[in-house]
Amino acid sequence: MSPRPLVSIIIPTYNRAKFLPTAIQSALQQSYPNIEVIVIDDGSTDNTKMALEPFKDKIRYFATEHKGTAHARNVGMKAATGKYIAFLDSDDTYLPNKIEIQVSFIEEHPEVGMVYTEFSGSYENRYVDEFHLRTYHRIYEFEGWTYDDIFEKKGMFNCKLINKSIQYYIGDVFKYTLMNTFVPTNTILFPKKILKKVGYQNEKYRFGQEYEFVVRICKYYKVAFLNIPTYIILHHSGNVSQVHSQRRYNSKENIYCKIEDEMVMLNSVLDWGYSDDEFYNNNRKMIDLRLSDIYNKIGIFYIQYGDKKKSKEYLTKSYLHSHLKSRTWKFNWFFYTPRIITIFIFRFSYFYQNWIFILSSKSQRKRLLMKWKTKFKMDKIFN
Repeated sequence: MSPRPLVSIIIPTYNRAKFLPTAIQSALQQSYPNIEVIVIDDGSTDNTKMALEPFKDKIRYFATEHKGTAHARNVGMKAATGKYIAFLDSDDTYLPNKIEIQVSFIEEHPEVGMVYTEFSGSYENRYVDEFHLRTYHRIYEFEGWTYDDIFEKKGMFNCKLINKSIQYYIGDVFKYTLMNTFVPTNTILFPKKILKKVGYQNEKYRFGQEYEFVVRICKYYKVAFLNIPTYIILHHSGNVSQVHSQRRYNSKENIYCKIEDEMVMLNSVLDWGYSDDEFYNNNRKMIDLRLSDIYNKIGIFYIQYGDKKKSKEYLTKSYLHSHLKSRTWKFNWFFYTPRIITIFIFRFSYFYQNWIFILSSKSQRKRLLMKWKTKFKMDKIFN
C-alpha cells in the first residue's frame, strides 16, 4: 500500500492566543495521520508564544512582522512540504474527519484542482448552525441558484475510511465565482503544485484576498464541493467581520472597509473575467451586469462616505456597463441633496433591506429564531 500523502495545514494568527490552542488541537486530532501543522505568527503582541508552548514539538512555527493574513498564508504555503494544502483560521476549528474526507476524494478525482465542503457556524451563545453554507450565506437565495445549476456533475462518494457516503458536485464554476462569494474559502484543500500556475495570495488586499485567490483557482481548474460540514467557523466579538459590523455602519471607517471589499470583487472580475476576451465574449451580459452592480455599490458607498466626485465616477461606470441604463441614474439626485438627508435615507434603507430579507427568507427566520431561543436558554442557565 502506497504511503498516504502529506497534508500541510496552515494557520495564520494575529493576537488570537485565546482561541489558537483549540484550533491547533483540532488540526492535530484529525483522523488523517499524515499532516504537518504550520503556524505563522503575524506579529502578535499578546501571549501567543506562551499559548504555543505546549505544541512546540508538534508544529512548525514561523514569526513574521505584522503584514496581514495574505502574507502569513503565503509564508506558510512556501514553507509547506505536503502534497496538499489546507487553511485553518486561528479562531476556528476542524471537525475530526475533514482532511480524511477531502484527501480521499481528491485522490480519486485527480482532475479536480480544489475541493471544498459545507461548514458549520457556532456562536458565543453556543448555538451551532450545522449546514451553515445553506442557511447563513445569502448568495443562493439572492441569485436563485441551486447546486445543480452551478455544477455539471454530481454523485455519491463512498469514503471507505470513515464508512460514509457523501454527496459530491464537480464542475467549472469560474463564472459563478465571479458573480459573488459562494465558496467558503476556509474549507478548501488543494494540491500544492497548482500554485505554480495560480500564484500566491495578493498581499496588497487588506480584505478579501482569499476570495481573489479562489477565483484564480476556479479560473484554471475544475473544483469539487462535498455536501458535508468539515469546518466550524466561530462568530465572536473579535472576528474581523464582527468588528466591522459593530462599528456604526455609517462611520467613515466602516464605509471605507466596505469600499475596499467591493474593490477586491471588482478587480477580480476585471483581471480574470473582463480582460479575458474569449471568456468575456461568451459571457458578456453576465459580466457586464456584475460590473455594473459592483460599480453601483461602490458609487453608493462613496455617496455615504461623502465623496461625490468619486461616487459620480463609479455610478457613471455602472451606467456604461448596465443593460438597464435607467437604474444607475436614480441616484443622481443625491448629488444635489444635503448630506444629513442622504444619511437618514441610507439608514432607513440599511434596516429595510436587511429585515425584509430575513422576513421573506424561511431559512433566515429559522436561523434567527434558533439563535434567540438558544441565547435565552443559555442566559437563564449562566446568569
